[in-house]
Amino acid sequence: MSEHDLIVQLKNDDRHAFDIIYGMYAGKLMSYCLSYIRIIEDAEEIIQDIFTSLWKNRHSIQNTETLYPFLSAALRNSILYYFRRKLNSPVYEEFISLRDETHPIDDRANIEYEEFRRIIISEINELPRSQREAIILSKFKGLSNKEIADKLGISIQTVKNALSVGLKNLRKRLSRYPEIFPITAILIYSSDMQSFIQ
Repeated sequence: MSEHDLIVQLKNDDRHAFDIIYGMYAGKLMSYCLSYIRIIEDAEEIIQDIFTSLWKNRHSIQNTETLYPFLSAALRNSILYYFRRKLNSPVYEEFISLRDETHPIDDRANIEYEEFRRIIISEINELPRSQREAIILSKFKGLSNKEIADKLGISIQTVKNALSVGLKNLRKRLSRYPEIFPITAILIYSSDMQSFIQ
């Protein structure tokens, strides 16, 4: 039975067609989800919510050829929401949006997150010390400009200058990597950022 036929039956409230569609897509969705969300229970909840939404919205399905666009968009949006809520991590939003946006559950990816992180850290470490320290303390440690100034024994204006120039230099360095150059949010929130930097 073709996916088109399954979708038509789904729109007609066929639970068996829904179960077949679930079997077609759940594994791929779960695999992709786990590449970002390491807590399996959270990933399972996301996948469950996506298919619950599919069932609830079955009558409004427009594309009767494939559910791929609907499911992939739902997964991407769910992961974004997860990290906004759990980690307040803008870099994940940029990264996921960038990563093969039209085929988000494809096994192929433009760049893996670990490689992405390695590049960011490597380029930050190449910056002059004052710029590197300002970026790490501000964006990775979450310190205010005043707190950074007090910690480093410099003026607040010096901190602002170091951040401004440092981020500009970092963007310039990252321009050598076309895969991630569009990313404007380069900062990752972590409860253990010291080990992340090292």
